[in-house]
Amino acid sequence: MDESPTGCWTNHHSIIQFKNQWYLFYHHNDYSPNFDKARSIRADSLFFNEDGTIKKVIPTLRGIGVTDATTQIQMDRFSTKSEEAAIDFLDTLNKFQGWKTILDKPGTWIQYNCVEFGKKAAKSVSIRAASATAASLVIRTKDASGPVIAEVNIPKGSNWHIVKKSIAAVQPGIKNLVVQLKGNGKVDVDWISFQ
Repeated sequence: MDESPTGCWTNHHSIIQFKNQWYLFYHHNDYSPNFDKARSIRADSLFFNEDGTIKKVIPTLRGIGVTDATTQIQMDRFSTKSEEAAIDFLDTLNKFQGWKTILDKPGTWIQYNCVEFGKKAAKSVSIRAASATAASLVIRTKDASGPVIAEVNIPKGSNWHIVKKSIAAVQPGIKNLVVQLKGNGKVDVDWISFQ
């Protein structure tokens, strides 16, 4: 087990197999970062090497399961991200309001895996975001260099905006999503949803 970079030890792990997939359950201090005794659950998929040893699990905020594309997808619960992407509380005085993703360097991205696009192609995307500078976001499928399905301009302002944009057809099925900052600027992303 690696040293904890945050000082919150998560050594009370559980491993189970369910429907032919192995899972790792553990805890972290997401809701109480200044007090490491109040924990919240985390879960990640577990995989094995050909020799039977366990592949290192990189802790994520994504968790497990498939997310419906028509729900509010919380990108801050990411599967992976670029080093520069950051996560912070929506409201530092009321941490139970949830988190946001902060993208503030060109090309910075965040990825959320296993999104179900249902039985018919999605036609638009809505993003709840805020940008003090104005910024452009690129929405991709697959990974950070995958196909672009939309480019969304977030207006300058101090308030949250819900911006809706038509997208290139996304065929039904399970996809990975990436939100990436295009060019300069800074944008905070709360959620993304498809219609």
